[in-house]
Amino acid sequence: MTTVFVGDVGTEILLDCGTDISTGTLLKIKAKKPTGARVAWTAVLDGTDRIKYAVQAGDLDVAGPWSLQAYVEMPGWSGHGEIAAMSVSNTA
Repeated sequence: MTTVFVGDVGTEILLDCGTDISTGTLLKIKAKKPTGARVAWTAVLDGTDRIKYAVQAGDLDVAGPWSLQAYVEMPGWSGHGEIAAMSVSNTA
């Protein structure tokens, strides 16, 4: 597991959707910060069943436990994946 820190840039967040989502027309990673604030990042397909997002400046602005969830829209189906946990640490 990679350690993630407040202020990191370029870290890739990968979520395995567990099924073929290659026909997805909208791919997002929804994140809930430790403060309760919610954000959504536009993701890209990684293989046929995973989505990924490269963290940008300002995305990881709070230390603590984050919740992550895939959201996918495909022809004939749209919905959310399971919730994953990510810990973001302060730097020394």
